[in-house]
Amino acid sequence: MALAWFICTYNRRTPPPTPGRATRYCAMDDHTATIRADGGDWSESEVLGNYALVKVRAAAATLTTIGATAGFYRIPAAASLTTPLSTLTGGQRTALRARLEAMGYDTAEITASLGSNLALRTLGDVLRFAASLRRKPRYDAIADEIVMDGDIRTCKPIDDVDREIT
Repeated sequence: MALAWFICTYNRRTPPPTPGRATRYCAMDDHTATIRADGGDWSESEVLGNYALVKVRAAAATLTTIGATAGFYRIPAAASLTTPLSTLTGGQRTALRARLEAMGYDTAEITASLGSNLALRTLGDVLRFAASLRRKPRYDAIADEIVMDGDIRTCKPIDDVDREIT
């Protein structure tokens, strides 16, 4: 079994369990059957921007398949929260920073919390920052969409996700 961290979105469940009431789910759930067939499992923390940080334990081939799925970003060469990001290439660190920006954090927030050089940080530093807040989703019945503009909520702590999947 191998371990990996992913960033993925939440998807709208179609059809919704209750007619006229949209719901969403972590996109990693689309891979649950394959992960469990490997004897693996996964856990997530919902974060800002309709994203999830997900730790997965599965066969290496399954992790590769998940990483190749549209909308999924596998954090390269980093399974442990203590992994120094200096082990990633400059391009990989740039891609990770871009994911933080896609979540909704601006450059100033990222720099204030993590500094300007991610090579000086660990995977845990980055994931804990990413899981520092999220917004409560709401359903807009008129537009028939789920909107991520609600109150600020806490995220499931990354250390809890890490402990759940070993």
